[in-house]
Amino acid sequence: MKKHSLLVANIIVVILIIVVFAGLQINEYTYYKNLAIDQAREDVAFTAGDISSHLTIATTDQVVASQMMANDIFLKMWTLSEVGDTTDAHKKLLYNYLKEYKEKYNYDIVFFVSNNTYNYYYDGGLNKVVSPDDNFDSWYFNFLDLNQEYDIQIDHDEVNDFSVSLFVNCLVTDEKGKTLGVVGVGNKIDDFQSKLENYESEYDLTVCIANVGNAHNSFTGSTTYYKTVEDAAKTLGLSTETITMEVDDDGYAWNDGNICTKVMHNKALNWNIFVQTDITPNINILLAQMNRRIVLLALIILSYLFVSFTLFSKLTHITYEAQNTDELTRIANNRLFRERFDKEKKRKYAKNTASLFMLDVDNFKTFNDTKGHLYGNTVLILVTNTLKESIGENGHLGRWGGDEFIGVIYASPEKAKEILDNAQQTISDQDTAMPISFSCGIAEIDSSLSLEKNIEIADLALYESKEKGKGRCTVYKG
Repeated sequence: MKKHSLLVANIIVVILIIVVFAGLQINEYTYYKNLAIDQAREDVAFTAGDISSHLTIATTDQVVASQMMANDIFLKMWTLSEVGDTTDAHKKLLYNYLKEYKEKYNYDIVFFVSNNTYNYYYDGGLNKVVSPDDNFDSWYFNFLDLNQEYDIQIDHDEVNDFSVSLFVNCLVTDEKGKTLGVVGVGNKIDDFQSKLENYESEYDLTVCIANVGNAHNSFTGSTTYYKTVEDAAKTLGLSTETITMEVDDDGYAWNDGNICTKVMHNKALNWNIFVQTDITPNINILLAQMNRRIVLLALIILSYLFVSFTLFSKLTHITYEAQNTDELTRIANNRLFRERFDKEKKRKYAKNTASLFMLDVDNFKTFNDTKGHLYGNTVLILVTNTLKESIGENGHLGRWGGDEFIGVIYASPEKAKEILDNAQQTISDQDTAMPISFSCGIAEIDSSLSLEKNIEIADLALYESKEKGKGRCTVYKG
């Protein structure tokens, strides 16, 4: 039935395109105006993509240098000995290290903020001690809250006369993932501004860039092109919701009258890049080339038809997956897990050994009662991510309901227990407000039985884990 609905929908789309094409042949002006709009949207899309690529390239060396330092054994070892060794000689080792990077790559500043002491070191010495109470230091604590490897910011450089600079901040952690501090580099924004100025003057465009994903800092103003959300909305004549909209890898383009706008999201910088242009001159040019454009328009319509069929099919698949993915943990829900299990039952489980496990988080109600539901949600996400990383491509995971999870591992129950025990240990090693563990039951999948029957067997082992004191995995012995 779904296939028939898709076919009917595509037939309707084809008919509509044909009708539109015929109408454009009759009304040439409307026809070519729409074509001019399409062309302008392509132009701003190309330019936005090109700007995004150039910005990524322009900041790549700063990102690479920051990551090199963040993974440098010297910096980590220096930080681990920082509290115990406060001599000037010890500090000078760090200053020389930062200065070497500054001179080698010609940066305006190279810095390191220690999470042990909150000391802000730079290539010239000790700048200050950062504090959560100091608004100017908000960038550091906001970045730590992001829980990501690095971010890119426009901020004031207090070491260099508070000049507006482009910073790359990179997280430094020890081998267990504990935060040691933040290392980074900064360059004045002048080169960055001049590149965008060339784009505007050469292509008669309006360019605006807004931060929508990085840590916020004390810099609340706007430059010529890098603007606050409010200033960008005012410059482009758009709403603040549009400025902060989420877009996919291809971005999003639209037109309002003769104004065409394209937004691209640069993942590396976590910035939304907007490009606008007025297509009135293009319309006049296209009208002058009417006869030659008729053939080109026909090709464009055929191309659109092909893209429409392709996107329609992909959209249907994406929508189905989205509807059956658990909103909190982003893993399969009850329905999607059942469907996958039934698909694999004869194809995989009948030919190869596989294990089904059922688990739930121990004392989960206590987390919600004592720490609140947001903390409880954080616990569920932690358990989910750890299980996903532990299982990898060797199985799949689903949320059965509440704090209960279900999963398949393409291995014997003994091997599955080893994987899940490792996940249990990983969770136990986390620095959490309250101890987190789970009880789990594991059973070999019998392909002749339904999912419900297999669950009943795994539940027996789960019950045994709880009876023995929780926080363990038990294999069903029959």
